Amino acid sequence: MLQVRGLTLDYAGAVALRGVDLDVEEGELVALVGANGAGKTSLLAGISGLHRPVGGSVRFRGTEIGALPAHRIARLGAALVPEGRRLFAHQTVRQNLLLGAYHERTERARAASLERVHALFPVLAERADQRAGTLSGGEQQMVALGRALMSRPSLLMLDEPSLGIAPKIAQMIFGVLAEIRAGGTTMLLVEQNLRAALALADRAYVLQTGTIVMSGPAAELADSDDVRRSYLGL
Repeated sequence: MLQVRGLTLDYAGAVALRGVDLDVEEGELVALVGANGAGKTSLLAGISGLHRPVGGSVRFRGTEIGALPAHRIARLGAALVPEGRRLFAHQTVRQNLLLGAYHERTERARAASLERVHALFPVLAERADQRAGTLSGGEQQMVALGRALMSRPSLLMLDEPSLGIAPKIAQMIFGVLAEIRAGGTTMLLVEQNLRAALALADRAYVLQTGTIVMSGPAAELADSDDVRRSYLGL
């Protein structure tokens, strides 16, 4: 579904990614792990169109998307749940969710997507008319995830979904991700909680200072003391 080859990305001349190769097969959940500053968020930004790469190729279902703007990539079926949630704080929960379905042409399709999100996160139905900025951190993360799901993505990319939320809510969100994955959605997950990420994932890549240094089955990487010591700083 996703093929990244030789991806290079910089910020005002400072290199963030150097020749990254990565594959995500249809139906997989792939984890991307590494220490702070390794380039994980930059990689998602390069794939999703938020920051244009300076070299390499990004192909989504056979289509080159490396030069496309973010809204066109989202329309193709690749949705990002960004780090920090980035909600429209003064808009209601319902308004934030419906923005995720901006490209849906029929009210019926939008209503069906909204019903699915409410089934996954019932509290969002209760908070529908509440301003998103007044929600707890965990509830805001549910809105961010729900907004991405409103577009019915075939590839869901998540950047640190458990960051800054209570452990109990984080556990619930990981359960929802497992349910979404079981429903057939392919996922690329960046997550600070190494144990949770590798428990969910089929495969994983370890990123260090902008370069992939190791990859393999998630269970093998989870058991590797070398990965934990050398690449994750644990």
